[in-house]
Amino acid sequence: MKHDGNLFTLENDDLLITVERRGAQLSRIYDKKAGREVLWGADPAVWGRHSPILFPFVGKSFENTYRHEGREYGISQHGFARDMDFEPVLCDSDECWYRLKDTPETFEKYPFHFELEIGHRLEGRTVTTMWRVTNPDSGELLFMIGAHPAFAVPEGKTVYDFAFRFEGQEELHYLAPDGEGCREDALSGTLKLENGQVPLSKGFFDRALTYIFDQGQVKKMTLLLEGQPYVTMECDGFPYLALWTVEATHPFVCLEPWYGICDKKGYQGELKDREGVMALSGWETWQASYSIHID
Repeated sequence: MKHDGNLFTLENDDLLITVERRGAQLSRIYDKKAGREVLWGADPAVWGRHSPILFPFVGKSFENTYRHEGREYGISQHGFARDMDFEPVLCDSDECWYRLKDTPETFEKYPFHFELEIGHRLEGRTVTTMWRVTNPDSGELLFMIGAHPAFAVPEGKTVYDFAFRFEGQEELHYLAPDGEGCREDALSGTLKLENGQVPLSKGFFDRALTYIFDQGQVKKMTLLLEGQPYVTMECDGFPYLALWTVEATHPFVCLEPWYGICDKKGYQGELKDREGVMALSGWETWQASYSIHID
């Protein structure tokens, strides 16, 4: 266990992980047995993030605006938590927690009081990420939250050496955003699987810039490398899971479990009625977790 104020390190015989105070972001998963980095290194020339937290929005709002109680607010894609410094609240030999609270600046663009806690636990070859959202006010708290971990292509390989395995399923219904980041009905479809698998063949992400599987279809999935398990994501209970990369330029693939979803193109309704938005009553706490197993 190491902590330098901005970066926290957890380590065992199998893995070494680091967590940044900025965004409470998991910034490294190093597989000691295989001698390789599993998490993307956040090269700013390609995509300068490792595994950002999406809060209080998941995805983009139509025209970067939303409405709450008749007033319009501007908000950037995926919200603001990923770019803020969290406060360390617990750091021990196998677990660390960070906390973020609302500020006058966040209240101007997101008129809710909140307390967001992000935890990471290392056990063997598994990293578990835990979320706690608390409503410290008497009014209703509306929010979304999601994960965005990017798994690196090992040296000497390409994204086309990857495949996706969804055990026990023959097909998946997906939603997809347009080039502006909002969902478009015409882009939704069905992903056919063979023995529960689909390869990341050339043009896979031309069909959908991002695949979003809704209605809790995916509880567990494995990213295969040349047919062998590389990373397994377990996210039972999550209503959405997304897959994303840019084949031509991005040497990583993102597996993204979400409680929330990008806006539908043209949506002009209230935030409370938007698909994927969760409501937390006064003084209540909501919790969820997902795990990444390095195979």
